[in-house]
Amino acid sequence: MMNTVFKRTTSLASRRILAASAQTLLHHFHSTATVAAAARDAETCFINRFKPFPGFPASAAKGFHAKSGPLYFRASTSLQAEYAVEDYVEEKGSEALEISNLGIAPEIVSALKNRGITKLFPIQRAVLEPAMQGRDMIGRAKTGTGKTLAFGIPIMDKIIRYNAKHGRGRNPMCLVLAPTRELAKQVEKEFHESAPNLDTICVYGGTPISRQMRQLDYGVDVAVGTPGRIIDLLKRGALNLSEVQFLVLDEADQMLQVGFAEDVETILERLPANRQSMMFSATMPNWIRSLTQKHLKNPLTIDLVGENDQKLAEGISLYSIAADMRGKAGILGPLITEHAKGGKCIVFTQTKRDADRLAYAMARTFKCEALHGDISQSQRERTLSGFRDGHFNILVATDVAARGLDIPSVDL
Repeated sequence: MMNTVFKRTTSLASRRILAASAQTLLHHFHSTATVAAAARDAETCFINRFKPFPGFPASAAKGFHAKSGPLYFRASTSLQAEYAVEDYVEEKGSEALEISNLGIAPEIVSALKNRGITKLFPIQRAVLEPAMQGRDMIGRAKTGTGKTLAFGIPIMDKIIRYNAKHGRGRNPMCLVLAPTRELAKQVEKEFHESAPNLDTICVYGGTPISRQMRQLDYGVDVAVGTPGRIIDLLKRGALNLSEVQFLVLDEADQMLQVGFAEDVETILERLPANRQSMMFSATMPNWIRSLTQKHLKNPLTIDLVGENDQKLAEGISLYSIAADMRGKAGILGPLITEHAKGGKCIVFTQTKRDADRLAYAMARTFKCEALHGDISQSQRERTLSGFRDGHFNILVATDVAARGLDIPSVDL
């Protein structure tokens, strides 16, 4: 039975879906309701019994001995998220939100300061103390709320303290699973920039596995990757998970959507039982619930979304226009011309076929490229590089393939 730590109790704001014609949207002075939609981020980590592959050597798992200082955060089994943040601020004032006052490793504080990060976001404040205490947890938060650092700060701090006391080993102490290559790269980048002295690796398909095997042989602290490539490395004996103390499943609900459910189950069955698990998932389908019941130990549920399905960052407007596939290019063209003003625009589709068809139709008028899972890794890199550098200004991408993209200055 899960303990609910944070639950937003504010009433669910009714959704207002705007049905508007393209002509109305193109009008400069159109007054319309702004609707935030459900775009969700997530992360997960699980605990299970270690079952090695045939010929895969088992070794004693490391144990943590370092303890964090008091963080002055009121963690309880039932607490409303909005009031939790208020209590945190009232108890110690604004200084309690300063990262430098939380007792984490100085090198993390310094690296975050160099990145302009000196205070915690709500999800980070809510997660930090129970994570430092070693609790398993399930977290929900809006997109763009700093969820990677929410689990990353406690993990990095514990690994740094362990290495300082016991020395650095060769096998990873943290494993992060992500549904897409782009999201995996973004998470690994966050770890590397926040704790430069830790050895990190990002592994995914579409790139030479031999290079990743060599890097693993040198030794890493944190391994981030897609489940398929993690399985490949395990079968080759290149990745040893026997010393993993933390497992994070990022975008847990998306794992099921992209067909990684079986791979995730295989990985979880081969992890040490004595470890901490954190899962951050925007939704809770049956598969996620089953994993939670099977692999998490008395988890806390940290919910900063509650029953409110508005998961986009505030300030983003969503409009709805009814159109069939054949008419989409004709509608999108004028909208992009009017609202993007020649800048970068990303168009999301549900299927790979839709992405190809729409990109082909729009390429008659605009510089446009498609991005989806059937495109090779080298072509994906060229496409994203061309979009970032302005060689073309419209990217048509599937929802899953576009998750985790880090592209600045997108206008529409």
